[in-house]
Amino acid sequence: MMTYPIKTLNQLPLVLKAFRKEQGLTQAVMAEKLGITQQSYAYFEAKPATVTLERLFTVLRLLNVDISLDRSSPTPAPEIEALPAQTTDSRSATTRTRSTKTTPLAVPSKKKESW
Repeated sequence: MMTYPIKTLNQLPLVLKAFRKEQGLTQAVMAEKLGITQQSYAYFEAKPATVTLERLFTVLRLLNVDISLDRSSPTPAPEIEALPAQTTDSRSATTRTRSTKTTPLAVPSKKKESW
């Protein structure tokens, strides 16, 4: 069993492509297995950080790839500063709420894809 440590999201596209090719699969075959278009799969493979973890795990299962989390050092992780849920603009009495944008998997097509 080989392990491939991934330290940044930028490494995912190359690793996913390598696992797919190692299985002898094309993007078209992967798309067919997922019930999506080849273009949607190509977008996923190029930008896997933009999809849900559920979709990533679905693809990894198809590629027979397991994920294992391993602590690289015994030192605790740095504290992450929480973002405030709401900010108030001092120039007006309105309150703005931070919105979370979801990036679509691919450019919308005529065919709805739910995988």
